[in-house]
Amino acid sequence: MRKHCFFTLIALLILLPRLGLAQPALKVGSLIPFDGRWGDSGRECAKGMVDAGKWLNQHGGVFGRKLEIILVDDTSQPAETMAAYRKLNEADRILILYIYSMETSLALLPHIHYDRIPAFIGSLPSPLASPGKYPYLFSITPTPLDSAKIAMKFISENSGIKVRRPKILFVGSSDYLGKHFLEEIKEYARTLGLDTGSGIHLSGPFDPGPALSAISAYSPDFVYVSLTPKETFSLIQKAQEKDVKTRWICSPKAFDENLAPFNGILGVQPLSPFGENVPGMTGIKEAHQKWHPYDSHTLSYVEGWTNVLVMAEALGRSLPEQKLSRARLKDSLESLKDFVLGGLAPPLTFTAKDHRPSVESRIFITKDGKLVRHTSFISVGR
Repeated sequence: MRKHCFFTLIALLILLPRLGLAQPALKVGSLIPFDGRWGDSGRECAKGMVDAGKWLNQHGGVFGRKLEIILVDDTSQPAETMAAYRKLNEADRILILYIYSMETSLALLPHIHYDRIPAFIGSLPSPLASPGKYPYLFSITPTPLDSAKIAMKFISENSGIKVRRPKILFVGSSDYLGKHFLEEIKEYARTLGLDTGSGIHLSGPFDPGPALSAISAYSPDFVYVSLTPKETFSLIQKAQEKDVKTRWICSPKAFDENLAPFNGILGVQPLSPFGENVPGMTGIKEAHQKWHPYDSHTLSYVEGWTNVLVMAEALGRSLPEQKLSRARLKDSLESLKDFVLGGLAPPLTFTAKDHRPSVESRIFITKDGKLVRHTSFISVGR
């Protein structure tokens, strides 16, 4: 009898994963730009998401169930965006949505709220991180405001300027992501003993000229940049050609491996650069070596991978319920407390009162063609 029970148990252990994988896939929808300003970063993020889903499925899925990543190219055309969203919501019946672009996130906000879809945003502004007004929005990185606060705190403690107040200038795009936090961060900087100039917002086809003129006129000690990585590269390259003297510190979205050719560029970066020696990079390296060993990757690849890990964790916490629902999934996300990602990002905590994942980040610096850790984690508190 005991021998029979033993073999029955073994059979169940073998069959359960197969039975799980035979069940409907757990679907994650993603709207990511493959072209335009954010196309380079978007394509890398998409690769990271796809590889993470594939890697998880090859390691048992989510409690034996397959994770399906449905990628849609976000063209930023309103009609196409709405059609893609409706397909993901109504036909594919996704459980979670990922949106890379801030503009697309803003456009879809009423629909996300109405359909109650937990949605991860590539960069979640602090006004949208309040669950009271926006209960279904999440992100894996600090808000742009908190990231800028970390930069100001670092400068106030490490500028090396003793005889006067260090001067800061902010350069960003004219869209919501690039400027919504400006007045708050300027006030915060002043409380730390920093002087701030007027913010420079660039629009249309990228031209670093106006920013360089403003930098030359104000002569800041530091410039905080909130652009795309390629735009930031172009700005710094032109500044060096014109011998503009300042120190550059970049937002998380602006700072990645594109800036490695320069030396001494600082970046607020909560995510690990691709290949950094942290425990969470093991799976990434394994997937990279297995499927595309000759490719190179950036921080955005790690970002995509990390988003999928967090989504999979929330899905796993929701599965014990008889009926998996979006509401249950939202509650599972809000149960994450100090969730460790092996160093790929700071430990994440979501609550029913605060959807900011963390308020801390490291500062990196470019050195000898690499992104090098410059500080330990700096926190600005909740």
